Amino acid sequence: MSKQCAGIKPDGGRCRVIVAPPNEYCFAHDPTRAGERTRNARRAGKARTGTGEIRELKAELKTLKDDVLAGRVDRNDAAVVVQAYRCLKDFIELERRVKETDELVAEVEELKRAYGA
Repeated sequence: MSKQCAGIKPDGGRCRVIVAPPNEYCFAHDPTRAGERTRNARRAGKARTGTGEIRELKAELKTLKDDVLAGRVDRNDAAVVVQAYRCLKDFIELERRVKETDELVAEVEELKRAYGA
């Protein structure tokens, strides 16, 4: 027989989600899944951040291209700027890989703790 989640919402009211036995809480209120909820939220935030940086770099490069073609920026100066953008791109990718690796290490450690390894 199903029952109502034992969690309390931020407004003080009781959660209305129905959970199957032996669970007492839904995913949003289960204290044993707090780490998973945090990781999911972190990933979502990181996805937006990286996308914003990429969007900004693309816009700046398009502006630079237009300025070079219109003669407002010297081609040699633009070439140096593009090299700097390539470095930024490489660092963004490196940062993404480091964060991804750190997350995987944390997940493996959590699984080890959960299974007593």
